[in-house]
Amino acid sequence: MKQRSYFLFEFTRIVSDLFMISFAFMFAYWLRFNSGIIPVIHGIPDIAEYMKPLPIICILLVFIMQSFGLYALKRRLSILDESLAVVKAMTAGLVIFMAATFIYRDFSYSRMMLLICWIDLIIFVSLGRFIINRARFMLRSTNKDFSNLLLIGTGATALRIIRHIKGNPHWNYRVAGAVAVSGEQKQQALDDVSVIGEIDSLNEILSRRDIEEVILTVHSLPREKIMSVILECEKRMIKFRLIADLLGMITSQVDMENIDGIPLLGLKESPLSLNYNRFIKRMMDLTGSTIGLIVLLPAFLIIAILVKLGSPGPVFYRQKRIGEDGTRFNILKFRTMIDKAEKETGAVWAKKDDPRRTNIGTFLRRNNLDELPQFINVLRGQMSMVGPRPERPEFVDKFKEDIPRYMSRHKIRSGVTGWAQINGLRGDTSIEERTKYDLYYVENWSLMFDIKILMMSVSQTLFSKSEHAY
Repeated sequence: MKQRSYFLFEFTRIVSDLFMISFAFMFAYWLRFNSGIIPVIHGIPDIAEYMKPLPIICILLVFIMQSFGLYALKRRLSILDESLAVVKAMTAGLVIFMAATFIYRDFSYSRMMLLICWIDLIIFVSLGRFIINRARFMLRSTNKDFSNLLLIGTGATALRIIRHIKGNPHWNYRVAGAVAVSGEQKQQALDDVSVIGEIDSLNEILSRRDIEEVILTVHSLPREKIMSVILECEKRMIKFRLIADLLGMITSQVDMENIDGIPLLGLKESPLSLNYNRFIKRMMDLTGSTIGLIVLLPAFLIIAILVKLGSPGPVFYRQKRIGEDGTRFNILKFRTMIDKAEKETGAVWAKKDDPRRTNIGTFLRRNNLDELPQFINVLRGQMSMVGPRPERPEFVDKFKEDIPRYMSRHKIRSGVTGWAQINGLRGDTSIEERTKYDLYYVENWSLMFDIKILMMSVSQTLFSKSEHAY
């Protein structure tokens, strides 16, 4: 039954994509030549000449989208990831088509029209997919068409998975329950998901319940126990997965050289060790920070006035932080606490509902507005738009002694936002977990990864009002 559902949905998406591609192409032709918005100097070409390659373009783009995983139904993509994949596919298609126009000389296609078509394709194909996905989610909710998921473990990771699944309907799961592991704190439920037993009774639980997938959320189980769980799931045709130990994965990424035939292993360098990648990232930082400062100038002026009216003291708060290669710099923020708040206590970790905050400071923190002056740090080259969040020297001296590989996160510029922050690791959260995410970012950097993090940060800032303390 599910296979038929998958097939129908895939067929619907292909039909939708073909329709949207055709519509985007014709709409681009109308915008360029018939709308009157863009001047036409050399006359209006025959639309038939533009329609001739349309079937080939449709087939080509569908194959390209397939290569980018846009028809892999069991590869669950968020709306953002799917949109980024559409951008990549449409860009690849445009490059191929423009290359073909240089070879085909019987007709000269408008470059402006192709650029408009590229933008239209991204908008309309993404829109079509969004509508179909929404319809699918509604049907799934109505028909209760979910896969029953069992979580092994009742800790913070299991709770994060439960909350993420609830907030993201593209994960077509219904969490049927959680199984406790020895050593964990005993509890009756995680949010509204019941703890239905312990791992020693897993076989009985799998026999009684219609479980389709099991996820192991802890790393503390002995290898023999993990193997017995895997074999039990395999015997019952239940899909098994486990949460990856990110730090273990990162340290497994090794680079090999040899000296006179003697192999030498070392940790793989970050992509940002290449000057070309550093240049690309810096150009994005300069562009983003410049645009941000220009657009947000009115907001800067209003916030500055409110900070001054709220309590005596300076508008900006300068604080020493550790950046790339361990260099120190002054991070800029709008002041959210009373002036000289740490005069008596010294350096302490800021917490939620900190009594030292001002009224306007509470508002600024809740909406992440106190971080806006860090665009100036980015413009100066002290920070990047995306990267590990910089910490204070007092905390860095402590963390580097307690947390393995902590200083490796300082191989690149610190960021206004980062991979750890958009995954909920900000403020008074585990430094060990935060370091794992930071190291993953350092060793897996790409321009598209940065764009994804920025888009998710903007989305979380607009729609999530959680107070931070970093």
